[in-house]
Amino acid sequence: MSEPAQPKFQVASDKPFLIGLGVLAGSYLLIIGAMVLADLVFLDYGDQPILGDERVQQGRFAEGAVPIRVEVGRTYHFRLGRNEVALEHNGQMLSGEKVFKANTDEVLLQPKLPDAPITASLRPEARVIDVGLTNHIATLTTDESHGLLWGQFIRVHGGGAGWDGVHEITDTTTNQLSIALPENVAATPKALGLSKPNPLVQALRSRDIQFSIMLSLISCTITTMLSVWVAVPIGYIMSRFEFRGKPLIDTLLDIPIVLPPLVVGLSLLILFRYAPDWLSDSVVYKWPAVVLAQFMVACAFAVRTMRVTFDQIPHRYEQVALTLGCNRQQAFWKVIMPQAKGGLLAAATLSWARALGEFGPILVFAGATRQKTEVLPTSAFLELQAGRTEGMLAVSLIMIGAAVVVFLIARTLGMKRIFA
Repeated sequence: MSEPAQPKFQVASDKPFLIGLGVLAGSYLLIIGAMVLADLVFLDYGDQPILGDERVQQGRFAEGAVPIRVEVGRTYHFRLGRNEVALEHNGQMLSGEKVFKANTDEVLLQPKLPDAPITASLRPEARVIDVGLTNHIATLTTDESHGLLWGQFIRVHGGGAGWDGVHEITDTTTNQLSIALPENVAATPKALGLSKPNPLVQALRSRDIQFSIMLSLISCTITTMLSVWVAVPIGYIMSRFEFRGKPLIDTLLDIPIVLPPLVVGLSLLILFRYAPDWLSDSVVYKWPAVVLAQFMVACAFAVRTMRVTFDQIPHRYEQVALTLGCNRQQAFWKVIMPQAKGGLLAAATLSWARALGEFGPILVFAGATRQKTEVLPTSAFLELQAGRTEGMLAVSLIMIGAAVVVFLIARTLGMKRIFA
């Protein structure tokens, strides 16, 4: 008799599992990419004109279109509101955001619904009507009130050598701007054009932002060196030795990671209330407080990285070195550390990147004083507080660029296996 046929064993397809992994990973990558792309797209990288007063009177639509007086030959910037259909100019219907040169003395704002609030905007470009030069300080008078432009930069064009380019505004009134010029400036021009540089240029030229970039680079580098210096011995001890209280120490090392950043800053601030006055006065709300606040959080990540690195190095290598006549110090430097260089670089990179993004502890412990304790995260916060969203995004792009450069350098130096 023939034996009964054995049921065939079929392996289930891996496609659903792999598709699920791909969807989850792709969703996270998509969010990260969308965040960075949103920052890049939001900024307008072109120059912005200097605009005058609003021509649209606030109120409500009564019956039909609202007439607005304009000046023939002047350039206007129109922005459509949510309650308007279009702006009628010489028979043309303008919608969205438009720039146009008026060839009639009146335009009509067309409403969607009667008795709705007027939300559109129409502003003329300000033109320079007078140029004064005294002791290399140029005072530019415009025919339209442009408001107070404190702490900003202006681009001048059409003036010749010494005039053209980006200049910092040294003084401002509602219809005047003062800028400093070089000594070899050309004669006073008859006509000048003005525009605002894009926010990224303004941020890079601002002395406050330049100071925050420099302090961020210096403080993050010092923090990284201190973090690695502390993380190597702690990571080695926690990896190689068993002793009483090790679980408690392990928990203490994780506290800066799990605590809210503001609590870390507040704890440092309270701690220094019990320090000697000379020490507290030298640290609190000074640049050393920036380094200490960054160090308290960044070092915890470095310690974790170094402990995992030492855990991955087999004990046998060290034991063989000890049997061949090395003492523990020689085995550490000649056997362990050469194999831990990848983890050392990873710890340094993570510490630097974590220090660069630290905000809460610095705000509480060091403050956010311009050109004193201001780093890039606090610069973004100050720009947001001042209502300059474009400036905040420009600072954010600088931070993103710095982080990308650091990780590219780390990968180039041989950290591909750590982050692969």
